[in-house]
Parts: sequence; C-alpha cells; structure tokens
Amino acid sequence: MSASFGIHVGNTSACLAVSKDGKTDVVANAAGDRVTPAMVAFTDTEIVVGVAAKQGRLRNATNTVANNKRMMVGKVDETVINTSQVNINENEGAYKYCVDYKEKEKQVSPSDILNHVYKYVHTIAEGHSGGTDVNHNNTVLTVPLSYTKQEREAVAKCAKDAGFNVVQVISEPTAACLSYGLGQVDLNERFNCLVYRVGGISMTASVVLVAGGCYSVLDTINCEIGGDAVTEVLVNFLAKEFKLKYKADITESKKGLAKLSAQAETCKHVLSTLDTAHCYVESLYDGMDFSTNVTRARFENEMSKVMSKFIEPVEDLLENCKLEESDISKVILCGGSTKVLKIQKALSGMFPDAEILSSLAGDEAIAIGAGMQASVMTKTPPEEPKISALAISQQLLVTGAGVSDGKAVLVAADTLVPAKRTVALTLPEGATSIAVSISWGTEDQVVANMEIEDLDVKSNKLSVGVHIHRDGSCHFILTDKVSGKSADASLKTPAAAAATSQVEQ
Repeated sequence: MSASFGIHVGNTSACLAVSKDGKTDVVANAAGDRVTPAMVAFTDTEIVVGVAAKQGRLRNATNTVANNKRMMVGKVDETVINTSQVNINENEGAYKYCVDYKEKEKQVSPSDILNHVYKYVHTIAEGHSGGTDVNHNNTVLTVPLSYTKQEREAVAKCAKDAGFNVVQVISEPTAACLSYGLGQVDLNERFNCLVYRVGGISMTASVVLVAGGCYSVLDTINCEIGGDAVTEVLVNFLAKEFKLKYKADITESKKGLAKLSAQAETCKHVLSTLDTAHCYVESLYDGMDFSTNVTRARFENEMSKVMSKFIEPVEDLLENCKLEESDISKVILCGGSTKVLKIQKALSGMFPDAEILSSLAGDEAIAIGAGMQASVMTKTPPEEPKISALAISQQLLVTGAGVSDGKAVLVAADTLVPAKRTVALTLPEGATSIAVSISWGTEDQVVANMEIEDLDVKSNKLSVGVHIHRDGSCHFILTDKVSGKSADASLKTPAAAAATSQVEQ
C-alpha cells in the first residue's frame, strides 16, 4: 500500500505526517526533529530552510524570513511591516521581501517562501520513502478556516510546484478533529467540540458540532497572540534578573536581547515537562555571562499577566455560539504553545466536564489529521462517477403544541440518507408536559407519537430529532436537555424502506 501525506505549515513551524497500512505518524527531518522551523534564509551562496535558517538567524536576521503564513492573505497590520527585521515592500496590496542573495538584492514573494518550505518538506518525504517517487502519492494540506477558495488554490499551487500531488486542502479545525477520530466510529454521536490552537504568533478557537460523522464549524475566532507572548513574559523576567545581578539593562542591546529571547524559548519548552529550567547565555552583555534557574511555579506566576488574553477569546466565542461551558463535551489542544501547562490548566478549569484531548503533540495533531484524510482520498476518480444513494421521497412533519405554528418540517423531501435532523421545541405556557407526532408526507399519516411529562415550567431545553439510517429505518427522540428526560420511537424496515427511493447521481 502506498503512503499518503498530510502537511501543516504554520507561521513558525511545518510538520509532515505519513499514513501507510492504516497507521499515521509524523516523519522526522534530517536532524531528527519531528517539527521543522518554517524559516527561509538567504545567504551569499545558497537558500537555507528549517533548523539551519533558525540557527543562523542572529547573524543573518535581515535575510531570514519567518512568520510568512500571515503574509499570504490580505493586508497585514502596519506594525508587522515596521517591526520585521526583513525589509518588506508593498505594491498594490502585494508584499515582497527585500533580501540580499548571492551579493545581489532580490525581491521574494510570500508564495515563493512557502514554496521553499514545501520543497524542504518534499525532501523529508523522499527521505522517508527511501528515494522513491512521492510525486504521485496523495497529499492533503491544511489552511485556516478563513481562507477563501482562491487563497486555498494559491497554497495548493505552492505545494504542487514543490512536487506534491495535492488532492485536497482542508481547514485546520477539521484536521484537528480527524486526528482524534471524532465521530468516525459511532455515527450516532452528537456533541460540541472546542478546537483550541495556539501557535507561535497567533491563536484560533473554533466550536465544531460533531454529528453523524460530519463536522460543522459553528463559529471561530482569531487573535494575534501566541507563544511569542509567553516567551516575552519569560524574557522580561530574565532581563530583570540580569539587571538585579549585574546592574545593567539588557534591553539596551538588540543582539543581547535576541540571544536572551532564544534561550527563553528553550526554557519555555523545558518547563513544559520539567519543574526547573537552567538558563545560560555566554557573553550576554559587555562580555558578562548570565546563568540562572527558572522554576515552573515562578514561570506560571509570570504568565498570569497574559493568561486573560488566551482565555477571554474563548468566552467571547461561546457567547457568539450561544453556548455554555457545559455544552462543550471535548476540547482539542493543538499548536505548539498548548504544551504550556498553565494554558492546559486554565482550559481544564474552564471546562471541568469536558474531555481534554492532548495525547497527540500539539504541533503535530493537525498534520496527523491531514495525513489520515489523505489515506482515504481516492487517487484517481472514475471517469463517469455514479453514486447510488437513497433519498426521502416525501417529507417528515413534526406536529404538537410545542412546535412553532403547530407544524414544522423535520426532514425535507429528497434529503439523502443517512441523515440526522433536529427541531427545537418550546414548552407551552403553564404546561408541565409535551407531546409531539411525527407524520409521513401529510399530517394524517402519523408514524410515531412521543410524550414527556413532569417537566420544569421555567427550566427546560426541548428538541425532537430523527436519525434516518441507510437501510431506511428511523429512530425518533424527544429530549429535554435540562432534566435529561426523553422519549423515543423507531420505524423499522421494511416498512421504513418504502419511505425512501433509490436515486442515481
């Protein structure tokens, strides 16, 4: 069985996952790292990508491009242009990096940078495949949910030019859900999931409804805060420690501050697994070496200054979706910065009843989901595809005192099955019970009756739903989510099969 690939390229890192023989895992690069820095450096002799570009950034900062993903879409904030160590020019909304390459000035577009990253990932894929041709293997890419069709096509073109056979581009929240197989085993599952991603410089939170094996993103929110904010907190703390010890202000030296920032990032990763991290920087300022220990307790205390920026967007998102914390059943942590235990603890406290999914490395989960999707994609679709499906030949109606206007369409005619549908109900004023009827085609052809008694007049959340199986059988359920009370009814085959007709598409 040939391998399939899933690729996630973020602002700060890139990850390649391979799916083969029913197993999906991340492929390490030549240095043995499972995640590769998404950096591209231009030198007098060559173009360097990945770890080598990151290691040489201090010496070649003005020609090392980082955080390129945000430059791919739309107009970026002016502060991004002004604070960039690489000179960026804008011409009619199109951005170009101005770098020195082989002793000449060179204009490079964000798409060119992304193409270099994909080419580097392609070499990783070739190394994993033993030098065999990977150009015909299925590859699925991931992009933010907000990307338009044209922007997705632009990303796909960069990967295709690098040698990948791109068969699909999926959204990051979808890939995260696929990585944990949500709703793929039991198609009767229905729940809300929060996909919480914190990357190097950005954060995204999405509420995904998982129902019938499908994912529906109810809403999403994006923020310009990420692991860089956590690193900055640690840098400020270490700068104060240095000043107390040596009576010198490290912030006056750009080079010294860059060296301290690199070491602070290392300490941040160490404190995600250990209780103490040792910070040592040789010749940090005026020939003075700096050495100190940072405890996790002190680190988390300093992080309290920015934690509200990571949590408040989630509260706003739930408000937009008109959901409570208790309505979230699962929380997926993805993005490298979710390894920080302070962030994990904050989300666990916010959603005490939800299952926190963090068994996969945060910076690998999205790529793994893409790899799993690539493994089920058809390599070559048939010339004349024909999909045999069942469709409801007439509508299903729900009637009762709690239904708006007394009658509502539960399932419309020509709806393909299997299908799941739900209609919200309202308890009549002063009533403590509710009864509904499900009708086939017209109100006089009743196929099911359901009733719930002893309801709370003031506190209830009623709905009626149906799950139509592929064989035509139906399962109806009347539920009060507040009290947990429910009533159900079934319509078995072969009688139910008559309610469907076979169609060719």
